[in-house]
Amino acid sequence: MAKRSKLNILYKSVKPNPALDLLALGTLRKLISLEKTQFNELNLLFCSDTFIKGLNVSFRGKNKPTDILTFYYETGRRTGLTGDIALSLQTARRQAKELGNTLETELKVLLVHGFYHLLGFDHIADTEHKLMKSKETRAFKLLKLT
Repeated sequence: MAKRSKLNILYKSVKPNPALDLLALGTLRKLISLEKTQFNELNLLFCSDTFIKGLNVSFRGKNKPTDILTFYYETGRRTGLTGDIALSLQTARRQAKELGNTLETELKVLLVHGFYHLLGFDHIADTEHKLMKSKETRAFKLLKLT
């Protein structure tokens, strides 16, 4: 019997929202199932631009807010993963408006992107970018985002 992943939703500098919890948990469970991977523990932190900017400065040396940051601590599909995703609700709201998306759609898109970073995918080199994009496209179909 497969061990169930421990998924935690946390808030920092923004008001907790049970509807966001349900959206995020449902999205992450579908992605875990799609990739047939296992997380020992996965923490999602909804936060403000100010908070994520501090993380971005500390960990990436970039003095500006960003939409999403990921941190993974263990890798390997057999042993399971442990990781954190920090997501700025302020940036997500702004991007949703700019793109003509709902906040729900924007959050799913960001969660997909962050999830694949946790699995070790990146988009720096062209070949990595193409592979990550194909993974994201497959996930978007599952989540009915395309």
